[in-house]
Amino acid sequence: MRKLIIGVAALLAVGLPSIAAADTGGSLQLTYASISDDFASSKDNVVALSGVVITDLQAPGWRLQFNATGSDVDTYNNSYAYSQGELHATYDMGQVQVGAFTGMLNTNGYNFYEYGVEAALNFSRGQIAASVAGASSPNSNLDNITTIAATGTFELTENVSIGATASSTDFGNYGYGDNVDSYGVNIAFEIPNSNFTIGAGYRSSDFNGNNVDFVGVSVGWNFGDGAHGRRMPGAAALIPDAIAIE
Repeated sequence: MRKLIIGVAALLAVGLPSIAAADTGGSLQLTYASISDDFASSKDNVVALSGVVITDLQAPGWRLQFNATGSDVDTYNNSYAYSQGELHATYDMGQVQVGAFTGMLNTNGYNFYEYGVEAALNFSRGQIAASVAGASSPNSNLDNITTIAATGTFELTENVSIGATASSTDFGNYGYGDNVDSYGVNIAFEIPNSNFTIGAGYRSSDFNGNNVDFVGVSVGWNFGDGAHGRRMPGAAALIPDAIAIE
């Protein structure tokens, strides 16, 4: 379990001292999902802990985002650890946000350095965001990873929102196959007069014709100004988390 929270602990060490500031906010989220795939005869599971801190800078329109995720995947009678940490610089022009990010990804002991660009279009009751990312490994035996992802959220009511994600990733010679295409849907309910959100979601991934389904539930805690409408996606498609955050 300690491996699961290392990235989030590092995130909070940076972000918690400034939570009291009015221009800083974010969220923590715990997710549990079952996994059903074409490789194994029994269902397995993933537990993920993720967090984000977003702070507006004194320079008009500029903000920083720190996000981290740690997850343990139990499958094939083994446990696989994944972790990710990212730093984003975002310029908010009102309805449109653009940004760039960098970070590190560890997938079951293999390290990758991330980099990418992203953009988001905000509406009165929703957001559409997209990112293009690459990840290179110091291990010369592994090809670079590239991924394209898109997310969308829409507020049905003041307390209920729905979301969707889609991504396409080329893992090169790492993992089960060269190409992974995924899509997912989720719903979230913000408990009235509280800082807590509960959610449920589904994600399906195709590994070169082999299907993997995630079905999960989550609980989240929002602090400060929260992350809703400000969070950028980064390379979230590289982490096996069944629920799209925000």
